[in-house]
Amino acid sequence: MEEYRGLCGYRAAVDWEQRSRQEVKVVEAALQALDDAISAECETLDRARREFQQQSFVKRTFGGHEGEEAIAARISRLDAKKLDLLRMQSELETALLVVPKTETEKNLLVKKLRHRKKELQADKRKEATTMASIRQEARAQSVSAGKTWLGLYDSSLAADQRRAIRNAKESALGPHEEAAAAIERQIMNIESILLWLDRFD
Repeated sequence: MEEYRGLCGYRAAVDWEQRSRQEVKVVEAALQALDDAISAECETLDRARREFQQQSFVKRTFGGHEGEEAIAARISRLDAKKLDLLRMQSELETALLVVPKTETEKNLLVKKLRHRKKELQADKRKEATTMASIRQEARAQSVSAGKTWLGLYDSSLAADQRRAIRNAKESALGPHEEAAAAIERQIMNIESILLWLDRFD
């Protein structure tokens, strides 16, 4: 990936792609080996738990679970390695999708990325509009907070109602804020790729 970030020529890109596809195969083989190892350790853990339960009440009461804990720790380490490899695999496969090997490929890719950026910007505007609507509705509700059915103002009731309105607003805004942040990250990523592609010749 370090070499990928430094690419700026089509000939080097062709060579990088060929070697990287081999690396993907190596990662896939390593992931399969990790899956096999995790499955074997899980079977060992299940067996250890069954053997513990089959012991007498006294042994179960005063015995420890050190053996099971050691197996669980090994499984946890293998899972962590698997997550690292999956991240590497995803990063490498994404890079393979956007490395141009010819001027034609570069131009087509730039066109697609710019189109995708426009779509994301439209999605971002929709999220912003939705969030503005939620805030506006919350402000309108806050204005009438504390009014009783007789038309009088109850400060204690107003405080409770405004608290409920604020909590409801924050709960409603949460998913849209997360979506907007995710869209912004995608836009920034596309801009970064476009800058990288701009130096290719």
